[in-house]
Amino acid sequence: MMEPNDIVKERDPMTVFPTNKGYIRRKKFYNNVAVFFAVLAFVIGVFPVFHIIYQAFVVGYKYLNWKFITTLPTGFPIGAEGGILNAIVGDVYLVVIASMLALPIGIGTGLYLSLFGKKRMNSILRLLNELMLGIPSIVWGIVGFYVFSTNAGLGFHFGFSALAGGLTLGFIMIPIVTLLTEQAVNRIPPGYIEGALAMGATKWQTTKSVVIKAALGGIFIGILLGVMNIIGQTAPLLFTNYYNTGLPTGVVGPGGAVGDMAMLIFIYIHEPSKILHIKAETASLVLLFFIFAIDIGLRFISYLTRKFL
Repeated sequence: MMEPNDIVKERDPMTVFPTNKGYIRRKKFYNNVAVFFAVLAFVIGVFPVFHIIYQAFVVGYKYLNWKFITTLPTGFPIGAEGGILNAIVGDVYLVVIASMLALPIGIGTGLYLSLFGKKRMNSILRLLNELMLGIPSIVWGIVGFYVFSTNAGLGFHFGFSALAGGLTLGFIMIPIVTLLTEQAVNRIPPGYIEGALAMGATKWQTTKSVVIKAALGGIFIGILLGVMNIIGQTAPLLFTNYYNTGLPTGVVGPGGAVGDMAMLIFIYIHEPSKILHIKAETASLVLLFFIFAIDIGLRFISYLTRKFL
């Protein structure tokens, strides 16, 4: 009669299928080499980012105070005294205008591609979206100048203004929101949509009550990435808005130009003035906080929407 230990021993795969220890050692070695190079690539990739953040923090936190955020730039050269209130207000203007254009079109196009579009139309729209993603920002600036800013020829003749700059940035933001919205909807389990339709809901009711709610997290990520992309743009604004050291009196015309953080940093860092270089570093820190606040705000809105809707 066989003992229990003998049965366990007979069923042990290590005894039934003898292993090649040399092969296992080689596999472990290759795995360790792959992990090493993966970690090395990660460090090489993130080091410049963390170095920039560290540099901005080391220089900027000494000069970051309430006055820097709530006063306009003054002195000579302009900006040597005062703060960056004009750039903060200008960024709010530009983000709001760009979002008013990009969110309805981007989210609507993403939903259409995922739920309603036909194969041929979807192929055309995806191709156009990919082309828009690949257009350099300087080209968007030139297009924005001729369509929105210039007072000659055809166009809307908004002049150098927040509206011209914001609409141009909105077109940069549209393909990002479209792509992330489509991906978010495609990740929804098909059973959610099929169940709603089987219970008699229309496609619009299913989209409004099931799809949008389930995809909301991904849609907000698309909005965040779009805002983060446009908030650091300078080339489009050179042609459509440029820079205003004061506060705007409107969104079009002579008083419609706004300041913005990216242009402020770009201008200050190219000036032969140490104080402006320091203020550019401090403004970089404020811009990082601004993006972080947008991230937290969108995540909080996403949480509230999922909980109460």
